[in-house]
Amino acid sequence: MKVGREEMIGMLVAVENWVKRDHDAEWKQWIARCDYIAGAASKIPGVTASVQREPGASLSNRSPRVTVLWDSQTLGITGPDVADILYNTEPRIALGGSRGPGQPREASGDSSISIVASMMAAGDEKIVAQRIQHVLSAKHTLTPADAPASPVMNISGRWEIEIQYTASRALHTVHLQQSGNRLDGIHQGNFLTRDISGTISGDTVSLVSTVTERHGDALSYRFSGKVVGDAMSGSLDLGEYLSATWTARRPASGRAV
Repeated sequence: MKVGREEMIGMLVAVENWVKRDHDAEWKQWIARCDYIAGAASKIPGVTASVQREPGASLSNRSPRVTVLWDSQTLGITGPDVADILYNTEPRIALGGSRGPGQPREASGDSSISIVASMMAAGDEKIVAQRIQHVLSAKHTLTPADAPASPVMNISGRWEIEIQYTASRALHTVHLQQSGNRLDGIHQGNFLTRDISGTISGDTVSLVSTVTERHGDALSYRFSGKVVGDAMSGSLDLGEYLSATWTARRPASGRAV
């Protein structure tokens, strides 16, 4: 593999900066920024906030983390909805994660967002705190989820998926097991195999699989599309890695018996 001079110099500068930095002082600075955000969020009625102060076992993205938690029925908004608002309005804020109804519930609520401090510059914590306060203090109405329609068919089995990116394509395989409207299975990519889950409502299919940070970077695949017989197609949301399209076919040998 060829490595350019720019990459070599970039790595050298990164290592030189790393050994010169005062990591203890930097960590305390990050904690202070997290405490500021948590304090501001906790002033909102119905909202609790906590700070993860220890680095944990992960070797990637080591940073203090703020978790802001609330009940979606009380505030009328879910974690993913808040994440979308903060990301798609100005000033744009990319969160460390979000959670909504349908995932394991905590005592203080079913929705949350998380914020990491390692990428913040001085003063960013004030902007983040103000934006979170503004969004969570506003009046929201939670749109009731539509009851899922009866599936048009059983899509259990092996599906061969072709993903078309902007400048390339990839072939993946998904093994699905359907139970009512629920879908669970295995997603085999180019290098890794991971769990996949989702739903089918009528002819509409939604599937999500995630590559975790222990493999080098976190990446979620969010498939949405339609099924007709032994074929499916739709769009693929890759988060910060933009989007793609996909088509899938279930060969006769892949149908569940």
